[in-house]
Amino acid sequence: MSTTSPAGARPGPDAVEPACTALVVFGITGDLARKKTFAALHELQHFGWAGVPVIGVGRSAWTDDDIRAAAADAVGGDADTAFLERFSYVRGDYTDAALYRRLERALAEHPAVLCYLAVPPTVFEDVVVGLAATDLRDRVRLMIEKPFGTDLRSAERLQARLTAHFDERCVYAVDHYLQKEAVQNISVVRFANRILEAVWSAAHIDSIIVTMAESFGVEGRAGFFDHAGTLRDVVQSHVLQIVVGLAMEPPTPGSTDDVNERRCELLAAIAPLQPADVVFGQYDGYTSQEGVDADSTTDTYVRARLTIDNPRWRGTAWTLVAGKALAETCTSVEITFRAASGHTGADDDPAPAPNRFVLVLSPEESITLSLRARSSSVALGSTGADMVSDASYRAGDALSPYARVFDDVRRGDHTPFTRFDVVEAAWRVVQPLLERRAPPRPYRRGTWGPT
Repeated sequence: MSTTSPAGARPGPDAVEPACTALVVFGITGDLARKKTFAALHELQHFGWAGVPVIGVGRSAWTDDDIRAAAADAVGGDADTAFLERFSYVRGDYTDAALYRRLERALAEHPAVLCYLAVPPTVFEDVVVGLAATDLRDRVRLMIEKPFGTDLRSAERLQARLTAHFDERCVYAVDHYLQKEAVQNISVVRFANRILEAVWSAAHIDSIIVTMAESFGVEGRAGFFDHAGTLRDVVQSHVLQIVVGLAMEPPTPGSTDDVNERRCELLAAIAPLQPADVVFGQYDGYTSQEGVDADSTTDTYVRARLTIDNPRWRGTAWTLVAGKALAETCTSVEITFRAASGHTGADDDPAPAPNRFVLVLSPEESITLSLRARSSSVALGSTGADMVSDASYRAGDALSPYARVFDDVRRGDHTPFTRFDVVEAAWRVVQPLLERRAPPRPYRRGTWGPT
């Protein structure tokens, strides 16, 4: 991993960086901008972004009026003149040096510029090389979207190409899943409750099941999904991120770099998944979807046994479940504690059921702690008693995940973003399955996967 900046001295770890005063969106004419970007920027109007100019860049023959019309259409009746006048457009090919000279002139007065690459990863290097050849090189923060490669080698190549021109602290690798309130709440639950820290280890926890289930199939994105599959699409990223949040050691408070060090340590302790650890599935009717190869062996379901070989988690069984067209849509964590060593003494209650701690992240957040309590019907007997907390968030209390990433990059906050060594460590966990695995087993839609 590169540690020397080709652009000169950069702020050190956890240094306070100046706020960006301008935004450049490469690929402004695409679907992503129409569906997400314009709305996020409009939301940010009320969070200190009212005067930040936005320069859209694309190959299409647009004008300033066209980009403003697109923004108005995306936002609807809420778009006012002040919002729309922030937008301007620069047309050009991403390989054309003249494009970047025009941007350089337009941004001459801005000491820090956020450049959002809403373009395919194959275009990243063209944009990076073009920006690096201008005096913007020392002033930009690059915000890029996943996927960060399709396997370990491609992730390493992507990182090498980016850091050949910019220090990695200038690169913000975005996974919007990390910005969800529910996902960020894992860290709060994990580290802000001392009562949990005392029992948060294999000495007390028997098993943990992380589930990311969707009741719908691949309708609308079959073309992309058939080249990715569940393992690449969500297990390598979203599901392992949940595992990391649950299992990593406590980081130094306020240190983004220490957070990433703890993430790397945890991922390094996970044994790379082998074919014997995993069941792959494909729901009936998947290959009939438009955009899917009739002979496709793409996985729409993954169930994996995971082991973490470190002092805290050695002996706890981890299970990862992710899939489409399952019985319901739900993302959850079910933690089962080891059985109590004693019992009530009642003949009909020799072994009380173990305690469980369940975090539901979606569709509605909740926290449930299952305890044992005295049964009123049996002397000295016990029965289950659930303590349930609604952990949902009120709409409007905070920025949406998509808007939050822009604001975090603008302020130079690296905490919700992932370093490339963390990305590569996650790829190492699944890499053996990308090279050798059994074909997927069929399962019916609306079930919990292959039997």
